[in-house]
Amino acid sequence: MKKRFKLLALAFLLGGFTACNDLDIAPINIVQDPVVFTDDGMQAYMAALYSRIPMEDFRYSGSENDGFNTWNQIWLPSLNTGENANRNQNGYFNPARGYWDNAYVVIRNANYLIQHLPEYVSTMGQDKIDRWIGEAKFIRAYTYFALARRYGGVPITDQVLQYLDGDVEPLQIARSSEEATYDFILKDLDEAMVAMPEASEKPGRANKYIIEAFKSRVALNAGSKARYGIPYTVEGVMLTGIPKARANDYFTQAFKAAKNIEGKYSLYKKNWSATDKQATADNYAALFLDNSSSETIFYKDYFYPNSVHSFDAVFSPPHMTTTYGDRFNPTLDYVELFDGLPKNERGELKTLNDDGTYIVYDYVEQLFEECEPRLRGTVLLPGMPFKKARTDIRRGTLVESVDPAVPIQKFIGEGLTAPYTSNPFYAANVKQSGTWNQQTPITLSTGEKINPTGMDGPTSSNNATVTGFHGRKYLNPNLEISATELHRSSQRWIDLRYAEVVLNRAEAALELAQNGVSSVDGVSLQADAFNCINQIRERAGAVLLTSDAELSTGAPLAPGTGVGSYVLAPTRGLQIIRIERRKELAFENKLWWDMLRWRTADVEVNQRTWRKLNPFLFAKGAKPELTDYVRGKYIFDCRFDERNGRVSIPTKAYYEAIPGDEIASNPNMEQNDEY
Repeated sequence: MKKRFKLLALAFLLGGFTACNDLDIAPINIVQDPVVFTDDGMQAYMAALYSRIPMEDFRYSGSENDGFNTWNQIWLPSLNTGENANRNQNGYFNPARGYWDNAYVVIRNANYLIQHLPEYVSTMGQDKIDRWIGEAKFIRAYTYFALARRYGGVPITDQVLQYLDGDVEPLQIARSSEEATYDFILKDLDEAMVAMPEASEKPGRANKYIIEAFKSRVALNAGSKARYGIPYTVEGVMLTGIPKARANDYFTQAFKAAKNIEGKYSLYKKNWSATDKQATADNYAALFLDNSSSETIFYKDYFYPNSVHSFDAVFSPPHMTTTYGDRFNPTLDYVELFDGLPKNERGELKTLNDDGTYIVYDYVEQLFEECEPRLRGTVLLPGMPFKKARTDIRRGTLVESVDPAVPIQKFIGEGLTAPYTSNPFYAANVKQSGTWNQQTPITLSTGEKINPTGMDGPTSSNNATVTGFHGRKYLNPNLEISATELHRSSQRWIDLRYAEVVLNRAEAALELAQNGVSSVDGVSLQADAFNCINQIRERAGAVLLTSDAELSTGAPLAPGTGVGSYVLAPTRGLQIIRIERRKELAFENKLWWDMLRWRTADVEVNQRTWRKLNPFLFAKGAKPELTDYVRGKYIFDCRFDERNGRVSIPTKAYYEAIPGDEIASNPNMEQNDEY
């Protein structure tokens, strides 16, 4: 390993240290001062450890650094999954940022506590020592999990390594297998749970049930890697991939861990209503903003002005922010997963009559009036009220001489990527704008003026939404537009919530049920998976499954044959569960990892062009009611993203490359396949 040294001193404890190296961390004795091993010292040490765990939160992005702690959230893995699109990226985005050095700094300092805290039992008490060692093992496991998801098997050390007398050999640790890495992580979590009480010592820190919930995530990943991974073995060590025989063991651990926190948390339903779609939608949106939510398990708090992020400024619709904006564009592919929308036989949004002419809607919101409430709680649809404004989404305006009663053929043929202006009717009869904020208004026959394009896009130059939608999840509706600026947001990031645990439980249960294990501890697994999915769907206001027989081992829907059919799975039952995860966990930095552990990314996203929805207003009869809302008749055009970009995920993306300087400095370090 590298021969780099830094004195961290007490700055580490106060959270102000600079990451230094890999497995060879700074000299020992930096935290041996007795002042550290006191209640106050340990609170500072723990705060520093927690501040450095690799949580993929509001400050996570592939824009710079190793992916963590950057304000620029534009470059996210969701650009590859079909959740999101934005004008900055129009193809595959490699999210690998080489997270390695900082991981081993955290691991080394967790190891230091685990190794030395027992020496202070007489002065601090066994209960405190056990708790802090449990937390250190949780943090170590959390960090090793971040490495395992990225690299597979990694070097494992549970000791503080020393560089002595010029001998670097003890630091040159070889990679363990991916199986051994996951087993080490799960062992840490099991041991941490034994030591931890049910309640956290301080908000935002671990307890027994947080660790149990996190274990469900880890074990589910390991089970998927065993069932679907492709092994890569070097000199007898399976560096990536896990033996298939271990799959049911890991899925059983995931199921039990998820079930063990039943009754400790619950799905957020504070303002939920079985009969009021809007209340159910608002309830879903509120769960991400309510710090008293019964669903929140593990989180990271922000506080203005000392600890902030820029989510609202970067991701709000453009006329609802003072800077940036418009980078949160859910795709039509994603929106079409939801219930309550008119669909064609391919499972796509139906906005055409059978003769290929556009269906005319009386107002812009009408198309989505019967949609599943969770969609409205996740996505800002055309015309929706938000932040004391309206989402003003309109691609163009048909001139007043065009009568809505006269049928209009689809502008561009199905599946084509030609520009709208290649259609003579469109070129002669549709007014549009190149930008959302520099428009030449149309003067109506009434003397009133309207913009040809919505203030939130889509525009002909794609400088606002590129999909016809904006996101809602996590946006703060109470932050005034004038205050929606960089480094102003302070809503909490929820890393782990009960809905994910319920979905983990459902997936693990069905994986077991479809692979020879019908029950665990007397619980019928297929029935349990059915009940879990319906819990999620009920809260969402979605259509419930009618029988656990729907979670069958039959063939999944083939792409292009129904709703969500592009979501790949080995069986129809697992396809249903994977679709549900996409609907529920989108925009939470979860789905990229799902696609990697299922080994579907390169097939599902192969020369994909994301789809979009373009609303068009008829100027005839239009009435501007607000600066960002025009009442009138609309048509909606479903088409491919007009930029014609294509996304393909290479097979090597399933694992990152081990950083080159690690390979160069450690003769025992093997590189991953395809690098």
